[in-house]
Amino acid sequence: MLPFEPRIVDLGRQTVLSERHLLPALLELEAFFLAIRLHVDLTLERAQPVKLGKTYPLGQCLEISQAVMRLLEQGDVSAVRLSDAAVAGRKAFAAFRKAGGAFRLVWGDLRGEFFQNAFQLGTLYLDVSNDTVTPAKPKVEILPFEQARLIPIADYRHFARISSRYWKHRVYPNHVLPELAPYCPLIHLAADGVLAIMDCTEYMVGMTRAGRFAPSEAVLSDQPMPAALFQYIVQALGEVKLTLPRTAEEGRVMALRACREYRSKRCYAVPRHGAKLVMATHEINRSLLHASTAQPYVAPSEPPPTPVKSGAGMNAPGKITINGTEFSAAAMSEEARRNFDMVRVIDDKLVELQRDLEIHQAARNAYIEALVKSLSAAPGRDPATDG
Repeated sequence: MLPFEPRIVDLGRQTVLSERHLLPALLELEAFFLAIRLHVDLTLERAQPVKLGKTYPLGQCLEISQAVMRLLEQGDVSAVRLSDAAVAGRKAFAAFRKAGGAFRLVWGDLRGEFFQNAFQLGTLYLDVSNDTVTPAKPKVEILPFEQARLIPIADYRHFARISSRYWKHRVYPNHVLPELAPYCPLIHLAADGVLAIMDCTEYMVGMTRAGRFAPSEAVLSDQPMPAALFQYIVQALGEVKLTLPRTAEEGRVMALRACREYRSKRCYAVPRHGAKLVMATHEINRSLLHASTAQPYVAPSEPPPTPVKSGAGMNAPGKITINGTEFSAAAMSEEARRNFDMVRVIDDKLVELQRDLEIHQAARNAYIEALVKSLSAAPGRDPATDG
């Protein structure tokens, strides 16, 4: 299982423990976690009242979830003001954990709309930062895990699609930093012109390592980023301690070669190999932020070649096309939208599989050609008469 993957392990055991300890005390658990949330709010809002131009708690689901996790791991909630209901919820939570119940931070695509950090609590979905996108929502939400529809990010195209929808980013293949690209294959351009590498999380890096860099290779195979953007990033990076290509096309070739080299050397099995490269993204993002703030990059008006390809997708504002038939997006039910998102994920996966097939077919043809040449060069052999 990948780090923070939204999935229930040992479903049978977690079902038994949840039914015994959690389900009879849902209201009390909600009261307990709301008290915890109100307690951490006091510190977090003072520490970061504004993030990326948005006032607390907007955009701070990770900070809130981590603060709640730290407080509960320490086990000392004596400073938290608990109502009678919250005390009962605390007892139910403690009994569940003592019996071996799972409580872990998870992250993924929530209902095809945005990224979200939450908790897997047995067979429950627990969101202690439910108001970080829409402030009017309750601060805490508890649902059956499957009902919440928090799904794992399947690949980088999936990541790019949610980034475009949630963050309003334009996403390009990382053809600027080929040594880093197998681990972080995307570069994001925000609406305000700020550039950044956003996919260097434990989950995303773990995903591409688990796929032996094939997930990165798939998006790095896309068309190079615009030449103007490439030159802008190269100038913004300054004296970065990584090899920079001369053109985006050269960077594409180098990035794909790096994926193959890292795979052949089994770098995916050695976590420390990518650790230094991923750490370098902090300095890279600081350089990009500094340059973007001083002189923001202005993207062309036409849509960029984003790594999002699907047989089912948006083709006009408020419209979607499925198998050549156009439908109204506004008229879609929740079930239809969920099925539509899954179709797009599957379509993207089919595109990747087709590309992999073409790559393997080309490699096979190359090996056959080399084999024929070696047989032709063998003494005493006549390839024209050999059967």
